[in-house]
Amino acid sequence: MPASIAAEMGETPYRSAHYHALFATGMILFFLTLAFNLIADYVSHKFKQTGSATL
Repeated sequence: MPASIAAEMGETPYRSAHYHALFATGMILFFLTLAFNLIADYVSHKFKQTGSATL
């Protein structure tokens, strides 16, 4: 998807339906990445090892 956005954004007319679709795709990618990172951070803190114990 990022390659599609990068390749097509330069040739897409400004404010066209295609332009808005590419922009929406970028926003979806951003929010999916944000959600994934927030979940990973939560899981990381939930299972964080405390004390001097080692694996």
